[in-house]
Amino acid sequence: MNNELARLKDDIDDIEQSLYELHLRMHDMTARNLWYGKSLGERMAGFVIGELDQEVSALYRRAAELHKHIISF
Repeated sequence: MNNELARLKDDIDDIEQSLYELHLRMHDMTARNLWYGKSLGERMAGFVIGELDQEVSALYRRAAELHKHIISF
C-alpha cells in the first residue's frame, strides 16, 4: 500500500471513528430529551436530534463502505 493510500485509509478511519462517537452522543441526547424530557420543547429537540442521528448513522455506513473499498486495493 503506497503512502497516499495509507494516508487516505487513516483519514477515513478517523472520520469513521468521529462519526461513531457523534452517533453515541446524539443517541444519549435523544434519550435524555425525547424519552425523558419534561417539556414539549425538550421532547421536540429530542425528536430533531434523533432525525439528525439517523443522518449521522447513514454517513457512518457510507464511510465504512468506502473503507471496505480502499482495503480491497
